[in-house]
Amino acid sequence: MQQIKKLEKAMQQQILNTLKKLHPNFNEDDFSSLWRYLIQIYGSETNIEQNKLNRAIELAKISVWEINLGRIAIISTFVYVFSDNEHYNDEEIGLFFGEEVEKIVSGLIKIPVIQLDKLSIQTEKFINLLLTISTDVRSILIKLAEMLFRLRNLKDSNTQEQIKTASEISVLYAPIAHRLGLYAIKTEMEDLSMKYLHTKTYKDIAKKLEATKAARNNYIEQFIAPLKEELLKQNIQCEIKGRPKSIFSIWNKMKKQGVEFDEVYDKFAIRVIIDTDLSQEKAKCWQVYSIITDKYIPNPRRLRDWISAPKASGYESLHTTVIGPEEKWVEVQIRTRRMDEIAEKGQAAHWKYKENKAGQGKSDWLGKIREVLEKPEKSFQQENNEDKAKLYTDEIFVFTPDGDLKRLHRGHTVLDFAFSIHTSIGEKCTGAIVNGRIENIRHVLKNGDEVKVLTSKNQKPKYEWLEIVKSPRARAKIKRVIKAEAYKDLDFGKEAVKQKLAQLKIGFNDININQLVNYFGFKSTLDFYQAVGEGKLDIHKIKKAFVEISEKEHEEKHESESELRIFSKAVNPTRSDDFLIIENSLQTIDYHLAKCCNPIPGDEIFGFVTVSKGTKIHKKTCPNAKDMFTRFPYRIVEAKWNTERETGEFNVQLFISGKDKVGMINTITQIIAKEFKLNLRAITIHPRKDNLFEGVIITSVNNSKQLNNLIDRLKKIEDVYEVKRKVK
Repeated sequence: MQQIKKLEKAMQQQILNTLKKLHPNFNEDDFSSLWRYLIQIYGSETNIEQNKLNRAIELAKISVWEINLGRIAIISTFVYVFSDNEHYNDEEIGLFFGEEVEKIVSGLIKIPVIQLDKLSIQTEKFINLLLTISTDVRSILIKLAEMLFRLRNLKDSNTQEQIKTASEISVLYAPIAHRLGLYAIKTEMEDLSMKYLHTKTYKDIAKKLEATKAARNNYIEQFIAPLKEELLKQNIQCEIKGRPKSIFSIWNKMKKQGVEFDEVYDKFAIRVIIDTDLSQEKAKCWQVYSIITDKYIPNPRRLRDWISAPKASGYESLHTTVIGPEEKWVEVQIRTRRMDEIAEKGQAAHWKYKENKAGQGKSDWLGKIREVLEKPEKSFQQENNEDKAKLYTDEIFVFTPDGDLKRLHRGHTVLDFAFSIHTSIGEKCTGAIVNGRIENIRHVLKNGDEVKVLTSKNQKPKYEWLEIVKSPRARAKIKRVIKAEAYKDLDFGKEAVKQKLAQLKIGFNDININQLVNYFGFKSTLDFYQAVGEGKLDIHKIKKAFVEISEKEHEEKHESESELRIFSKAVNPTRSDDFLIIENSLQTIDYHLAKCCNPIPGDEIFGFVTVSKGTKIHKKTCPNAKDMFTRFPYRIVEAKWNTERETGEFNVQLFISGKDKVGMINTITQIIAKEFKLNLRAITIHPRKDNLFEGVIITSVNNSKQLNNLIDRLKKIEDVYEVKRKVK
């Protein structure tokens, strides 16, 4: 037993020493709290899982050495590794380690696992999700460390796990590292992901890089030698090194440029790292630039000045491309030691160089990381700022138990979520399990919630649901279901009406049904059928309805026939039939030209006797002619134009379209007014896209022949595409 205790003490001391080496501020009190927390979880020191200890130490190393985090990150990493869903208790963590650690671990626990088939999610949306659920952005940085650790140790996993992890990291986490300026981590993530996702291509490029390594190194030395000599002469302290471009970067260039490996000219870059004071940084960088461009001819279009205007991630460097020996293009990066560290470790390295107080430095640094993450990439900056603001303040992302991501809006409820999955799920929704807790349909969801919808076959949508849901789409679905439920007896009623009409030997058609709807005072055909189906309208009343409708129409027919006889005598006393002669100057008959078709002399016409407005004259091609002939044949009278009399002016409307160009309106008006000597009442032109126009012309004509001649003439105007008579 004593020997076991000695081993436990030795293990504790070894871990403490390791963590102290990681960060000078990590102390024995921190370790004591950590160890007590682990014993509380596992009951004794002997039960603590060694593999989790090793994993926590490795994550802490990446967080501190490669991302530049501090003692809080070390503690948070250990607590996170051991705080799985079974052991996680935020209140307990807060009591043990304080609010900072509790917030970081809480954010890490909430970061969802995205399944392989859900990776179409845009990085911008994923970042927005992370920022919402992680109140302390160090959660995101530690998550990057975890994903890099997983990628580095992926070789022992099965192929399926390798592809899943590499896909998730390349699509979601490598872009985040890039956004934050963690270029070393971003590059390693891209290369290792490619190794598992595009193994053959990765190996081919790696093999070719290795084969050309000696020649490349010789070239780099040849390029650097004269620069070293000149920089030494001018007493500039610096380090010059050449490095090969990453395999992923070379592959990207091959794809973008459509070339093979040998045709990629910049497979490496030269980096000049200057040792200088902060106040002299810009001047020294430009001085080195001047020396390099004196030795080698630069390409002005390839100059990138990120020292005057650093990237949002904090990246500062001066890039240029010059023609080196053998007429080869070479990229040169010029930066100071401080800039180089920031380029490797991103915003985290800024804290180290802050001159203000430590507390303010940390606050500024964490705030800057959040600001960088919140700022969308260049492609998103082109969007409307107002729409972008709405996107980042109003949207939330909710997960199904299968990892499927649903985009909702703030204020949306469990019921909204259910309808977003499927209408049938929404209709039967009784509540949901949200993050492991049962909630009712009114529960308002938050960003990052995991929701499992609960359903019942006995559940049906209700009117009060319209007050619960916020989504217009869900509300429309509920209304549709409620309406369908309200009209559930509709089909039965419709069939009953159909059978009754067949019994009465009356046609089952729209005309007869509309007559019944109007007779019984219903707003719609659906209401009529539903009333019959529910038994609210006695089916036997239909017979009486048609009797009364028939009697009323009989009376109207006799009244119309009497009117027609009077009209006939007034128009042509020598005729005994109902044949009308229509002319513009006739005053002895009450007739009007119908506005629905605007007939003019030359058109084939007919008369329609109305009950109170005399006779309306329509074209036989009038859109309403078929309905009038079908429903009211007894009101139709023949009519024709009186060709023996002089005709007057009749207004017509013409539709015209063509190419929108200068002088078009003038040409049209000249033809109508001067060439045809007609009165132009109005002309309206509407420009369209693609330099086209559409318009309406109102002019007077004497007859259809003159109208047809006018249309033919307008069609001959250059760039006029269509002219036709317009019917209202």
